[in-house]
Amino acid sequence: MTERDAIAALHALRENTVPPETIDAHDSVATQIRELLDLVAASRLDAAQAAEITEHLREVNTILRGAGAPEPERVWGRVDTVGRAQALVPPVDDGTYVGDSFSGRVRFGTFHVGENSVVHGGAICLLFDDVLGALALEAELDPSRTAYLTVNFRSVAPVDETLTVTATVDRIEGRKQFIRGSLWAGERLCAEAEGLWVALKPGQP
Repeated sequence: MTERDAIAALHALRENTVPPETIDAHDSVATQIRELLDLVAASRLDAAQAAEITEHLREVNTILRGAGAPEPERVWGRVDTVGRAQALVPPVDDGTYVGDSFSGRVRFGTFHVGENSVVHGGAICLLFDDVLGALALEAELDPSRTAYLTVNFRSVAPVDETLTVTATVDRIEGRKQFIRGSLWAGERLCAEAEGLWVALKPGQP
């Protein structure tokens, strides 16, 4: 397989080859999971409430065990919709790719609170890794893996507010792909990142 064939294969994974009703169903589940995580993070359960919720979750997990699928057939994170039908990374909406640059909107929920109603630094790192890596794919760079990601926190990022996230391909040096990103609350810079993605050699996973 050539490098361009590998790029085409990665793009194929993100195409909506899954039936629309299946995508909608998984999006609905992911939406409820995000809300569940926010509500759990914002709650103080008593023993009876915790026991009731635990029992419901056991029932849900039983259903999910019966719906298992091999990785290439899974929907989680593999469809080109807002949030990609997964609840790991905060969904980025209104995303716009222009050449080697990206801009979109993101909203962190209570689940991502570090303290005092601001976003946990680790959640911001997760967002940058996802957004910058996605730009490498959209810009049709050679398939790559994250080698490092450096994040500088400039000011607190609030939860439950719409923020702007950007990414730009800075430069390419052989197999090395340098990509930068930033996170903004209006005109205020919350964080900026620089990452290195290294192109895979033939046969590397």
